[in-house]
Amino acid sequence: MQSQQNPHFQSHQKDHFTRLFPELEPLELSDADCWAYAQKMMDWGSLDYPDSTTITNGVAIFSQFLAHDITFDANSRLRGQNRLATIANDRTINLDLDCLYGQKTQDFYYDARDTDKLLLGEEYTDGNHRWRDLQRNPQHKAIIGDSRNDENIIVSRMHVLFIEFHNRMVDHIRATGGPQSAFALARRQVIWHYHWLIVHEFLGKMLDPSIHSRLLREPARHYPWPGSLPLEFTGAAFRTGHSQTRDENRINEQTEKKLMELGFFTTMKEFVDWRYLFDFGDGRVQYARRIDPFIGRSFHRLPFIRSSDRREQSLPFRNIRRGVGYGLPSGEAVAMRLGFVPLSVPLTEKLCTAGTPLWYYMLHEAAELGNGGESLGPVGGTILGECFLTILRHDDESYLKRYPRWRPTLGREPHRFDFVDLIQFANRETH
Repeated sequence: MQSQQNPHFQSHQKDHFTRLFPELEPLELSDADCWAYAQKMMDWGSLDYPDSTTITNGVAIFSQFLAHDITFDANSRLRGQNRLATIANDRTINLDLDCLYGQKTQDFYYDARDTDKLLLGEEYTDGNHRWRDLQRNPQHKAIIGDSRNDENIIVSRMHVLFIEFHNRMVDHIRATGGPQSAFALARRQVIWHYHWLIVHEFLGKMLDPSIHSRLLREPARHYPWPGSLPLEFTGAAFRTGHSQTRDENRINEQTEKKLMELGFFTTMKEFVDWRYLFDFGDGRVQYARRIDPFIGRSFHRLPFIRSSDRREQSLPFRNIRRGVGYGLPSGEAVAMRLGFVPLSVPLTEKLCTAGTPLWYYMLHEAAELGNGGESLGPVGGTILGECFLTILRHDDESYLKRYPRWRPTLGREPHRFDFVDLIQFANRETH
C-alpha cells in the first residue's frame, strides 16, 4: 500500500494509536455485560426508529470510504487488553486518497495513453446508462490501493467516482488554460475538494451546527496534534456510523439490496444511480438511519463470522467488547472530562454497570441531544470533529493548512460544493 511505501506524514509518537484521556480509568465490563448491552441494541424494524431527514445514505456510506483512507487496525484482538504498542495502523492518518493514487511509479494505476489520468476498467451499459468498473485482474480482484474499497458495491462505485473526478479535473485544467502536464494540479484540486466534502458535507451534517462552527473557529482543545489516532475516535466516535447503516439499500430504480448483499459481486454489472444516494432534489434519495442506540438486524448476525458462540456474530457485542479491550473509559467519565454534564443512561442504571460503554453512550447521546439522532451529541461530535479537523489542519497537502481561504468554484453555487456537484462535474461531457 502507498501508506506503507511512501507516507508523507511521519508520526512523532512510537505508537500508531493513543488515548485522548489516559488519566481516566478504563471501564471494566464482563462479556455478559457486553452481551446485555448488545442485545438491547436490536432494531426490530419499529416505526419508532425513523430515518434521518438530513443525512443521506450516500453521506453515511462515505464515512466507510473515509475510514479506509485513515485507519486499518491490523492486529488488535477482540478479547483481552490491547497494549498500545501492539495495535498497528496499516494506513497513514492523512486523508490523501492514496487508495486512488498509489505511487506515480506504480504505473498500473495510470492510463498509458495519458499518464496524467487514472485507469478504469470495463464499460457497461443497460441501454439507458453507461458506467465504468474498476480495473481488475483475471481473478476479478480490483487493482486499487486498498482492497477494502471493493468489498461493497456502493463504496466500489464511489472509488470509481473519485477516479472519474480526477480524470475530468485533468480535462478541465487543460481546457481552461492550465498546463498540459496536469497531474499534480489535478491531484491537488481533487484532494482539496475531497477535504471540503469532509469538512462541510460529512462533518457539517454529522455535527450539531453549534459544535461544527465552534470547531471551525477554534483550535482543538483535546487533540491538538495528529501524532497517533485516538482510540476514543476509532473505537467509538467513528463507529457511530454503524447506527446509520440501513438493512435495505436502494441502488437504482429497480434494485434494493440487503446490507450484506452489497458485498456479493465480482464486477460492476449493476448500475448504481447516485440519485438514490445523494439529494438531487427530485425526491428519489434514500436517507440513512438516525443515530441512536439501535443497530439494524443485519449487524446482529454477521454471516462472515464463523463461530459457535452467537455473541461473536454480533457487531454491537464486538464493538463494545473491543472498547473494553482498548481500555476505553466510560461515556460519563469522558463527558465530564470534556466539560459536559453526563447523561443518565437508563440501560446502564438497569444493568448496574460502573458506567456506559463509550460507543453506546455516544449513540444514546445523539438520540437525546442530537435533535433526535439527526446529528451526534456534544461528546461524540467534539471527538469526531476535533480528530478530522486536526488531521486536516496539520496536513501539508490540505487546503486548511496551505490556503485556508480557498473556496471551491466548481459547484452550482459560488463557494459551495457537495456530492451532487462532484457527480455532475465528474460526468460532464467535454467538448
